[in-house]
Amino acid sequence: MPILVERLSHTYLPGSALAYPALSDISLAVADGEFLGIIGHTGSGKSTLIQHLNGLLLPTDGNVLVDGFNTREKKLRKKIRSLVGMVFQYPEYQLFEETVERDVSFGPKNMGLEAPEIHERAFEALRLVGLPPEDFAEKSPFELSGGEKRRAALAGILAMRPKYLVLDEPMAGLDPRGRREILALIESLRRGQNTGIVMVSHSMDDVAMYADRIAVLDQGSLGMLGTPEEVFSRGDELIRMGLNLPQATRLVRALRERGVAIERDYFRMDELSQELIARWHHDR
Repeated sequence: MPILVERLSHTYLPGSALAYPALSDISLAVADGEFLGIIGHTGSGKSTLIQHLNGLLLPTDGNVLVDGFNTREKKLRKKIRSLVGMVFQYPEYQLFEETVERDVSFGPKNMGLEAPEIHERAFEALRLVGLPPEDFAEKSPFELSGGEKRRAALAGILAMRPKYLVLDEPMAGLDPRGRREILALIESLRRGQNTGIVMVSHSMDDVAMYADRIAVLDQGSLGMLGTPEEVFSRGDELIRMGLNLPQATRLVRALRERGVAIERDYFRMDELSQELIARWHHDR
């Protein structure tokens, strides 16, 4: 069963003079193994939305169901949070234990698992994120590089074996190599473990490359929902919302302005490169 968001609205400080409606009447679903990208201008409600997906925030109106479990039901939230792993910006700031293994084991330990299973899950998660436990398990988290810290923090979530992984700007602050590595890791989890991915990102290129569908938030409402091609073909609307377009889309627009006839609206640079290379060979 999927994650279902049904007519979700959320108001901060309701009933007060400071009441602020952050989300209004949002409905969407996240299927098993799907990669849903979430984009929107700063303040559009992205972080508020994803915090509803494991019950960190509760709807003012509407419902959020995770595999049929309603986040409104307090007794079900522990189960919901075992299904939905949440990774916030700069997760490495949450590392605190003496060793990497103890840090990665924190979640499974809180789940009440026995020591042998905790150990097994911690080592499995470290291997999944590319940190061989024989090399990293006994290290201090504070000895790791920035990219290794982020991997270790992600391993702590994966050790709980969530069915869905929700990420809020997971590449924030990373260099280009680190960004590529984390994106490749997220994609490998989806393909290898059938993990459903919900990722908030300011990078149009990242969501264009990896997302199956994209939800566009605009001032707390769902402005668009569709495949990357469907969303990025509405470039003028996205620009009016204060968003950028993928590099490939911007390049296509620039080439058309210079008289180059490109019929298709590309949004992935690799696909646009193939067409341009084919044109070059044809024209030689």
